[in-house]
Amino acid sequence: MFYFLCGWGTSGMWEKLQHRLEIRFAQMRAHPELILLIALAYAGLILTIREANQELGGFGVFACVAIAVIAASLVARLRHAWQFMPEEEAAPQPPNADEATPLALVAPCAQGDRSYLVRVPAPTAVAYEVVRKAQDVFRSGAIDPEEDMRAFHSDPYSLICLQDPDGNIFGFIDYYAFEKNHFKLFLQGHYAFDNLLASGLLAHPQARKAKVVYLATILNLSFLLDSMRAERRRQNGILVWATVSAILEHHRFPPDGIDIYSIGWDKGGAAILKMFGLQPVSRVMRGQAEGKWIYCRRGVHRRDLEAIRARYQKRYERLCELDVRPLAGLTPDIANATGA
Repeated sequence: MFYFLCGWGTSGMWEKLQHRLEIRFAQMRAHPELILLIALAYAGLILTIREANQELGGFGVFACVAIAVIAASLVARLRHAWQFMPEEEAAPQPPNADEATPLALVAPCAQGDRSYLVRVPAPTAVAYEVVRKAQDVFRSGAIDPEEDMRAFHSDPYSLICLQDPDGNIFGFIDYYAFEKNHFKLFLQGHYAFDNLLASGLLAHPQARKAKVVYLATILNLSFLLDSMRAERRRQNGILVWATVSAILEHHRFPPDGIDIYSIGWDKGGAAILKMFGLQPVSRVMRGQAEGKWIYCRRGVHRRDLEAIRARYQKRYERLCELDVRPLAGLTPDIANATGA
C-alpha cells in the first residue's frame, strides 16, 4: 500500500455514503442509548422551531437555529477540553467493583470494558478485511490486494489494526522494513516504489534488523465524518501508541538507530507523522506521489520510541486493549510465514 491518508480521488458519492453509514452503524451498536437521545433532541428542536415560528415568525426560527448551533459548538469544545484533561484531574473511579456507580446512560470506560482493541500480529482474516477497506476508500491502481497480502504474510508484525471488541475496523497502519541502500535509490529518484518493493523489501526475520522503517499507509476511517473529530484524534493517538509499541517489541535496534520515513499526503496525515516525531526533509521525485513531502526521522533509538509510547499509553491504555505478542510467543508457522 502506497497511499497515505489521501483524498477520495475518483471514488463516487455512493462509496462515501456507504462508509458514513458503516461508521454510524458501528457507533449505534456501541451506544444504542444515544439513538433515543438524538431522536429526543431533534424532536424537541422541531417543536421549538414550530412554536417560535408561530410566536415570532422568521426571526424566531432563526434564533432557534442559532441557539442550537451555538450549543452544539459549545458541547464540542467542552468534549475536546475533557479529552486532554490531565489524568490526575479525571474523575476518580470507585475503589472496588462492588461499590455502586452513578446512574448514567453511557457508562464510563472501565479497565475491563475498553472501547478499542489492537492485536499484533493481526489475524489473516483481519488483514484481508483491511485490504478490502483500503480498496473501497482509494478506488485506484494504488491498491494491489495480492501484493499487500504477500507483504503481510512475509512480515505479519507490520500491520497495526484498530478494532472494537466486535471486530469492526476503525483504522490501521502498515509499515515496511527496507534495505537501506535500496531505499536510498528510491529517495534519489532511481527507483519507483514498485521497484523498491520488488528488490528492497525485507521479510521476517530479516525485517527485525532493518535500518529503514517506512510507514506505508495510515488510514483512519472516521476522517469521513466531521462530527467525529474528537474521536478521530483519540484513534490517531491509539494507532501511534500501538505502532510504536509493536516496533519496540519486535525490532532489534542497531547501535546507530533506525531511520523512519513516510510520505505526507495531506495536512491530517502530516499531523500524525509529527506525532511520530517525523519532519519534512525532501519531495518525492517520481511516481504517483511526485511532489509530496517525504517525512523522516533519522537515528531513532529505543529510548526515543519509549518516550512516545509512554506519552500516549498514559492517555489511552484505559480505552484500548493492546496485545503485542513477543516473537517467542508465536508458533513457528506464523512467525516464519512467507506467503505465496
